[in-house]
Parts: sequence; C-alpha cells; structure tokens
Amino acid sequence: MMSRLHLKPKIITENRKKPDFLFPSGRAYHDYAFPTVKLHMLASKTCCKDRWRQVLNEANRIKTKHLFTLQQGVSGPQLQEMRDNNVELIVPAPYMTSFPKEWRGFIVDP
Repeated sequence: MMSRLHLKPKIITENRKKPDFLFPSGRAYHDYAFPTVKLHMLASKTCCKDRWRQVLNEANRIKTKHLFTLQQGVSGPQLQEMRDNNVELIVPAPYMTSFPKEWRGFIVDP
C-alpha cells in the first residue's frame, strides 16, 4: 500500500503573503509574545534576478530574510541591493565561484 504525503498548507502572514518557510513555526510567528530574534524565514527561488524583492514583505516581523537560489553569478550591484534590504543569499558551495570574490564572504553556503 502506498502512503500519501500530507503537506501542511503554507503559513499566511501579513497581507495574505505565503513565505516558503518560517522557523520555528507559523504558530510562533503569529504569537507576538514569541521573541522576534528567534524567528527566521527562508525563501527559495530558482532564479532571483528581480524576484528576490518578493520576499521583502512576506514576513514583516523578521528583519533579515534568507533566500536560497540556484542562480549563479548575481552581480555585485544586485548583491549590494539585497544586503541593503536585509536579504541574505544562500547558494550551494559549488556555485560560490560564480559570484564576485568581494561578495563571497556575504553569501552563505549550506
């Protein structure tokens, strides 16, 4: 007998936004007694050229948004804009060499 995968519906935040992942949980996010510094958000975009801006307002309680992407070689000016907007980029380690050397220290490799 095949088992079925049951996925929980996405958590809804302000303005009916649906971030990809909230940690530790949607319940913690909506509990205003829960410390904001313990909340984290992870967005996932295959290509983040202009789409990275979508994550900025998906979880207003969380200042720094984490964005995982498979896109290689994001430009320095675009990386600066992400940093200015508190978006921390995460890319696979093998992709790191496609980014400007001066920015590699600001990019997380899981």
